[in-house]
Amino acid sequence: MWMSRRLPLGRVLATLMLSLSLVSGVWALPKEIELDRLMLGVETAISEQQWDKANARLIAAQALDDEMPAVFYFYRGQVSSQLGEYAEAKQALERYLEREGKDGSHYRASLMLLNQLEEKEQKQAQEQIRSASATQLVLQDAAHTDYIEQLKTLYLVESPQEALELHINTLLSNHRYIPGRYRSDRKWMGSLYQIQTHRGEIAVLEKRANPKGGYSLNQSQVSIYGVNPYVGVSCDSVGDQCWIKHPETGKQWLELEANSKAAESIAEAFSHLLRQMQGG
Repeated sequence: MWMSRRLPLGRVLATLMLSLSLVSGVWALPKEIELDRLMLGVETAISEQQWDKANARLIAAQALDDEMPAVFYFYRGQVSSQLGEYAEAKQALERYLEREGKDGSHYRASLMLLNQLEEKEQKQAQEQIRSASATQLVLQDAAHTDYIEQLKTLYLVESPQEALELHINTLLSNHRYIPGRYRSDRKWMGSLYQIQTHRGEIAVLEKRANPKGGYSLNQSQVSIYGVNPYVGVSCDSVGDQCWIKHPETGKQWLELEANSKAAESIAEAFSHLLRQMQGG
């Protein structure tokens, strides 16, 4: 059957009742003549843009016989297209063209309608993508809000930006890279990072131990404008370290211990911070 599965229930029931009444035996006509009568009714309903009535007559006509005339499929393509059933419409028009070929009286009209259906299908697909993207954004907004609220509770602060800054600095301190796994509170090696947020930028202070003793301080800034808020990570099992990727260049940026989960947690916090500073 060519009945749409996506039609509203009320329309489906009304169409079924109408189509059943059309084949209920009121007309004591031979099947061939009754089929012609119904097809004429379809043509009239289409000319008057009464698509539900045309659909009901098509269903009634198909109930008379499994083998329909070629024009049935042309009409089915027109009606299904108007009812938003693009796949069914395409299938019907292709069947009409297979039956009639270039000599069919509706050859050109079928090709034009197929082109229109292609555009409608593309538009429908784009709308579905936009709808899915909008849904995803809503979910991401909810996740972002929940994440911030949890950090505010954890660090007992009211400012989302302050909570994120405290969280990132805690993670950076706990998961700093130390060469050779040398761990000592009295003598530490490697790099320690701390961040500070300012209006429009994130300042990163790096305290790097020198092999011959002492340490050096380096400071850099990351502008929040025009950067992708989703920060990536990379880990090197050979070098026994992980990296937070730079938001602007995507290159290795902050050096951490070889702990992929910790690196992903830091990257996630950076992503939330960038998003928060960019306006949520």
